Amino acid sequence: MKKILFIVSLFFSTAILAQVQLKVDTTHIRIGEQIQYELSTASDSNVIFPKLQLDSLHKIEVVHSLPVDTLKNRLYKKYILTGFDSGVYKIPGQDVMINQQHYISDSLLIHVGTVAVDTTKQGLFPIKPIYKAAPKTWYDYLYLLWWFIGVVLLVVVLIWIIKHRKNIIQQKAQRQLSPIEEASAHLQSLDSKQLIEQQKIKEYYIELTDIVRNYIGKDVHIPTLEVTTEELITLLEIHNKSNKLGIDKTRIKELHQFLKNADLVKFAKAKPEQFQIKEDRQTAEDIIKEIQSIVHQPKRDEFGNIIEEESEEELQAKSNKKRRLLLAAAGLLLIVLLSVASISYYGFTYVKDTITGHPTKELLEGKWYYSTYGYPAVGLESPVVLKAVQLPFSEETRQAMNSSVSFGYGSISSGFYLVVNTNEIQSEKELNLDMFVDSAVEMMQQNKQISNFDYTTKDTNNNDITGKIISGSFSDGNRKLKLTQYIFLQDNAVQQVAIIRQSDDTYADSIAKRIEKSIQLEKSARDDDDEN
Repeated sequence: MKKILFIVSLFFSTAILAQVQLKVDTTHIRIGEQIQYELSTASDSNVIFPKLQLDSLHKIEVVHSLPVDTLKNRLYKKYILTGFDSGVYKIPGQDVMINQQHYISDSLLIHVGTVAVDTTKQGLFPIKPIYKAAPKTWYDYLYLLWWFIGVVLLVVVLIWIIKHRKNIIQQKAQRQLSPIEEASAHLQSLDSKQLIEQQKIKEYYIELTDIVRNYIGKDVHIPTLEVTTEELITLLEIHNKSNKLGIDKTRIKELHQFLKNADLVKFAKAKPEQFQIKEDRQTAEDIIKEIQSIVHQPKRDEFGNIIEEESEEELQAKSNKKRRLLLAAAGLLLIVLLSVASISYYGFTYVKDTITGHPTKELLEGKWYYSTYGYPAVGLESPVVLKAVQLPFSEETRQAMNSSVSFGYGSISSGFYLVVNTNEIQSEKELNLDMFVDSAVEMMQQNKQISNFDYTTKDTNNNDITGKIISGSFSDGNRKLKLTQYIFLQDNAVQQVAIIRQSDDTYADSIAKRIEKSIQLEKSARDDDDEN
């Protein structure tokens, strides 16, 4: 009986790994189904895997022999096996050469079952109803809200970048020289052309008067290019008087004389002396500078103090800055409003976990899978497909059972652990469900890594198979954890499901409840024969 009770302890036990480990995904198949048979050992050794030796009756066949793989400092050799004749077949231990020494793996019993086709012996099952998914709620579309917020913010940022870049380009394109800077640059360019030395006096006066006319037109804001000299002087005098520019009458007379001299050169083919040309050049520059100093003199208040005015560039920069601040404030306000609405509806913890991420929350809200595990099968729905877990059994333990298959996900250290186990036990005595429950509780109480284990048990039933539920809590260091373990017994088969999670993890609780509701047990073949 101690051998039988020891099997339950395999849920929580660990052992030293052997040189060669054997792992299979199942030991019970129907005709034509496949088994994944795997040998593994340490990768730092010189290893030669054998040609697989199968059962003596040659009823088990090799479908594929996969290449050796390396993962986490171990070498793995996998074989895909199948069988087409029902029965129980023993695959002997395999001889693996490691560092020129022989190591024998464990032997394995494979059960190949038939497929019932006689409806007089195999009853028909009722048609299952159409599965109706639970109606969707606003909660199911929450992820779309966060995507929408992200897309809106991204679009806003992109629009701001494009507009800001466009404004910069426009400002650079519109950034031109001031009228005085443009006139000074043109005068320097005129001097560099050396038109006087080339006796191109007419061309020189044409360009010189155009520089003066252009400057006056831009800075005094009167038409100067399509008017005669007399009309220009008249317009300048009127504008000077009406706008109180303060241009001296003497300077206007000098401008008048300068333009008349230029007209004589341009239209009457006059040829002024060199000193007159230089004097006209200087007069043009003086007129431009004086008008500039008068037109752009600083404004003063009633007390004579200078009123500082901002340039158009400065005003535009402030306007752009204000627009950016308003845009950022609007985006921040939108985020705050959405956050407040989400927190008020879902709670702060849920919103925080949605933004920062939470492992069990992602499991709960991700895709779920319904699968069956072991033989007789345990079917359940879980957020991940469980992987086969091969535990190293002692020879004494192996003799106490026909088969044992375990599937699991996670670990106790990660805060969430799910494991499914099925055992077929060899025993001439009638097995008692309470023995397995007491043994499981005893193993928890004797585990030195946990403390304060408190539990309750209650009866349960699944597919007319009786069982027990162990609901407990315990401490693992500073963490508080909860245990829910289902133990079912039918004839000589024990089926178990255990879920361990942190006490304060509401998402893990929801996962556990959903898994528990989905558990569906398969009856053993002997039970089916008894019913028939």
